[in-house]
Amino acid sequence: MWIVKAPTRRTECGIRSMRTFVLFLFGFLSSAFSQEVRITARTDSLHYRIGDWIALKVEAKFPSTVETITPAVTDSLGSFEVLKAEAQEIEPAETGFRRQWSFRLTTFDSGKGYIPPIDFLYRVKRDTTQHLARSNSLILDISSVAVDPQGDIRDIKLPLDAPWMFEDYLPYLIALAFLMLAGFGYYYWRKKQKLKENEFARIKPRIPPHQQALYELRELEDKKLWQQGKVKDYYSEVTEIIRRFFEGRWEVIALELTSDEILEQMKKISDAQKVWREMQSFFTTADLVKFAKYDPTLEEHEKELRWAYEIVRAMEPRVQVTKEEVVYAG
Repeated sequence: MWIVKAPTRRTECGIRSMRTFVLFLFGFLSSAFSQEVRITARTDSLHYRIGDWIALKVEAKFPSTVETITPAVTDSLGSFEVLKAEAQEIEPAETGFRRQWSFRLTTFDSGKGYIPPIDFLYRVKRDTTQHLARSNSLILDISSVAVDPQGDIRDIKLPLDAPWMFEDYLPYLIALAFLMLAGFGYYYWRKKQKLKENEFARIKPRIPPHQQALYELRELEDKKLWQQGKVKDYYSEVTEIIRRFFEGRWEVIALELTSDEILEQMKKISDAQKVWREMQSFFTTADLVKFAKYDPTLEEHEKELRWAYEIVRAMEPRVQVTKEEVVYAG
C-alpha cells in the first residue's frame, strides 16, 4: 500500500523560488539579446501632405556577434504603403557594426498617422535561435490637400516610374531568343537546300547539243505556229534553236551575231560544208520574213524546218569505234 504525502510549506516555497529564478533568467537573457541590437527609426519631418513620399530611415547598431539581421516588412506599415525598400552595406561603428535601411512610404489617410515598430529578425553566432528586435514607433501629422473649386484638377503626385527588373525584360529576351533560333534554323535549312541544289546541278547529266536541238525542233513542229498564222514567231524560234546548237556544238557566239557573221564563222568548220547551201537558204529565208516582211509559201515553211533538221544531223558528233569493238562485232 502506497502512502502519498502532502507537500509541505517548505517544498512549496522551493518550487516558487525555482519558478522565479527561471523567469528571471529568461527575462535576463531576452533583455541581454535585445540590448545587443538597437534599432532607431526616423523621418525627415513629422508633417506631410496626403499622398507625399515619406522617406523613412531605419538604422540598426549591433555587435560583431550578430551574423544576420533582416527587417520583416511586407507591403505596408499600418496605414502607410511601402513603395520601395533599400538596404545599405554593413559599416563598422564604435561599438560594433551599423546598417541602414531606406523605406519610401505614402498614405492617403489624413490626420495622425501611426508608423508601428518594425520587426527585425537576427541570428547570433553559435546560436540557432532566431531573435527579434523592434524599432521605435512614429506618429506623423498627415494633412489633406486644399482644393480650389475653381482650379484645375491635378494629380496629387506624378506617377512613379518603377525601375525595370529582370522579370520585365524576360518576355523580350525569350522572344529575341526565339527569333534568333528561328533565323538560325531557316539559315541552316536554306543552306542545306542550296547544297542539295548544287549537288543536283553537279550530277545532272549534260544533254548533247545535237540531241537538245532535235528535241526543241520536234517541240516547235508540234506547236504548229505557222499553221496558226504566227509566221514570224515560227522563223524566230527555228533560227534561235540552230543558233544555240552552234554555240553548244562549236562554241560560236551565234546568238549575238548576224546571219552573215554566223556563216562567216561556220566556213572554218568542215562539217558545215556538207549543208552549206541549206544553211544559206535557211538564214536568208528567215531574215526576209523577220526583217523584210516577206510572206513565204507553205512549201517554204516546211523546207525551213527540214533544213534545220539536216543542219543538226549533218553536224552530229561521230561515235568513235575502237578496234576491239570491231573485232567483237565480227
